[in-house]
Amino acid sequence: METKTPRPVRELLVAQTAVVDLRSGKRIAAKTSDVSLGGCYLETREPMPVSTGVQLEMTYYDASLVVFGDVVRSDPEKGMAVRFRALQPNQTAMLKSWFFIASRSL
Repeated sequence: METKTPRPVRELLVAQTAVVDLRSGKRIAAKTSDVSLGGCYLETREPMPVSTGVQLEMTYYDASLVVFGDVVRSDPEKGMAVRFRALQPNQTAMLKSWFFIASRSL
């Protein structure tokens, strides 16, 4: 019997994000609506197709973070879900600090 790994906890966090298609170089603007250590949902009127490899340049308050991921869901005119590729320890630490800040401002 296969056991499922629990999905990482999602946090309400709005970060301005530049999304770059790794293949074509196309760049779009988006903002996160929720983020976890496993990925995020990006609100944009121009979502990229499922399986697109992307670079996310997220900015939250005065801090910026660059992560790589893959589009796993695309909702026309609404947004897309991105699963992060392996995060480095410093990226995980930055996201956790953002979660702490976001939880304090609710």
